Amino acid sequence: MSRRLSTWIVAFALLASASAAFSAPSELALADRQPQTPAWSAVTVRADPSHALSLEAIRREPQSFAAPSGPEDNLGPRRDTVWVRLLVRVTDGDGRWIFDIDYPSIHEAQLYVVDEDEKITQWRLGAAQAFAERPLPSRSHAALLSLSAGKRYELYLRVRTPSAMVLPITLIKPEVYQSREYRIQLGQGLIAGIALTLLVYSLTHWWILRSWLFGLYAVMICGSSIFFLAYFGIAQQHFWNEQSSLTLKIAPTAVLIALAAGGQFVACAINTRRHTPWLHHGLTAVSAGSLAAFAASLLGLFDYRATQIAATTLGLSLMGLTVPAAWSRARRGDPVGIYMLLGWTSYLIGAITMAGLLRGLLPARVWSQHSFQWGWLIEMLVWMRILGLNIESVRRAAERAELEKRTFESLACTDALTGLLNRRGLNAALATALNSRSADTMLAVYLLDLDGFKLINDRLGHEAGDELLVGVGQRLRQQLRRGDVIGRLGGDEFVIVTGAPREVEATILGRKLLDAFKQPFEVAGQSCHVGLTIGFALAPHDGRDAAALLKQADAAMYAGKQAGRYTLSRGAASFESAGAIPFHYP
Repeated sequence: MSRRLSTWIVAFALLASASAAFSAPSELALADRQPQTPAWSAVTVRADPSHALSLEAIRREPQSFAAPSGPEDNLGPRRDTVWVRLLVRVTDGDGRWIFDIDYPSIHEAQLYVVDEDEKITQWRLGAAQAFAERPLPSRSHAALLSLSAGKRYELYLRVRTPSAMVLPITLIKPEVYQSREYRIQLGQGLIAGIALTLLVYSLTHWWILRSWLFGLYAVMICGSSIFFLAYFGIAQQHFWNEQSSLTLKIAPTAVLIALAAGGQFVACAINTRRHTPWLHHGLTAVSAGSLAAFAASLLGLFDYRATQIAATTLGLSLMGLTVPAAWSRARRGDPVGIYMLLGWTSYLIGAITMAGLLRGLLPARVWSQHSFQWGWLIEMLVWMRILGLNIESVRRAAERAELEKRTFESLACTDALTGLLNRRGLNAALATALNSRSADTMLAVYLLDLDGFKLINDRLGHEAGDELLVGVGQRLRQQLRRGDVIGRLGGDEFVIVTGAPREVEATILGRKLLDAFKQPFEVAGQSCHVGLTIGFALAPHDGRDAAALLKQADAAMYAGKQAGRYTLSRGAASFESAGAIPFHYP
C-alpha cells in the first residue's frame, strides 16, 4: 500500500512540476551586449479557433499558454487565430528595442506590450495594413519599443493569416536592425538586377528571333520575380502601398503565371510534341491548369490558401513530368537534357525546402526562406545555356537552309552532264558580266558548235557522246582564265564569256580554242577527232544585252557553218577560216 502511495506522490510531483513549468515560462533577458535576440525559445502560444478572445480574457488564463511544438519560428498552416506570449526583462541599456517578425506574408497581427503598471501599448502589424500605416516603414513587420531597464514586460501577439504562420520573432536594437535591412535590400536588389538583365536579354532575342522560347522565358522571369518581390516584402515597400484581396494573393498567382509559361518552355526546349507526345500533353495540362487556377484566383473563386495549394501542386507536377524526361535525355548525352536536369534539380531543392517551410516542417531560417530564391536563380542562369543552345540550333538550321538554297540554285543553273553552266546560268552570268563591265573594256561572247559530234554519237552510242561532251567542256576550261564564264546551251553547243580589251585579243582567244581541238579525244577507249565552228560578238559594239549578243554570235557561227565549218567569225557578214582538218572516226 505504501509503495502504491509513493508512486502516486511521485507522479503528482512530476505533474505539478510540469504545470509549474508551463505556468511560469522563462523570461527573455534583453541586454545591449546581445543586440539581436531571437525570442522563440521563450514564447508560449495559445489557439483561438473562435477568433474572439480579447487581451483581457487571455491574460486571465496564463496557464492556457503552452510551449510551441514543431520547428523553431514556425507554426505551419493554421486557420485559427494564435496568441503568442513573451515575457521580457530589460537588464541594461537605453531600452530601445525593435520587435520584428521577419516574414512579410503575415496578414494580420496585433502587438500588445503590458508593463508592470498594467499600462498597455498596442501596435497593428501585418500585410493587411497600408504601408504608410505601419509602425515602422519597413518590409518586415516591426515596431519600436521603449522599455525601461530593470523592468519586466508582458508581450502578447495576436496573429491571423491565410498563409503559413511563420513567426521568426526577434528583438533587435535599431542600429542593428537598420544594418540588417540594408544588407537584405542590397541582396534583393542584386537578384532583382540579375532578373531584369535576363528579362531584357530574353525580350530582345524574342523580338529579333521571333522565338517563342525566349518569350516564355521572359514570362517565367516576370512571374517568379513578382513572387519574390512580394514574398520578401520588397514590392509592398517600394512598388505598391495600398492593400486589396489581389495584393494578398499576388505571390501565389505570380507563381501560377510562371508555371504556365514554364510548362510550354520545357515543351519547346525539348520538342515534346515530336519526340514524346505523352509528355507534351502532360505539360500542356499543367499550363492549362495554372491558367485556370490564376483565373479562379482573380475571380475570387480561390482564396489565398487554395491559390497557394494550386501553385504548389502544379509546380510539383511540372517537376515530376520534366525531371524524368530530362534525365533520360541527359543519359543519351543530349546537352539540353543535361542543363535542364541541372536547372530542375536546383529548383527542386529550393521548392522542396519552401514547401517544408510553408507546411511547418522546417524552421524559419535564412537558408530555408531564401533557398527557393537561390534555386530559382541558379535554374534561370542554367536555362540561359539552354537558350544559347537554341540560338546555336537556329543558326545551324539557317546555315543548312542557306546551303540547301545555294545547292538548289547551283543545280538550277548547272548542266547536269558537264558541270558547266546551263542556259539559265549563262543568262544570269552574262547579265552580271555586262553590268560589271568597265567603260574601256569590251566583252566577248563566243558561241561554239561541235563539228562531227553527231557521227560519233551515232556510231559509238549516247554514253560515248556524253563522255565526249564532258571532255570538250574540260578542254575548253583549260584554255580560259579563272574568271571566264563557260556553259553549255544544250546538245553540242557551248558558250564562253570573257573580257577583251580589243577585238584582236578576242580573235586570238578564238584561234586558241580552235587550235585546242586539233588533238583527238579518247572516247570509249578509242581516239576520235571533233572540230569547232565559233561565232562571237563584242559588247557594246554588237549589242548591249545578253539576247542581242547571243543572237549576233549565233549568226556568226551559222555563217561559219555555211562557209565550210571549223571557222572563227564575228557577226553575220564576215568570217575567218581556220583551215580544214579531216575528221577521223574509228
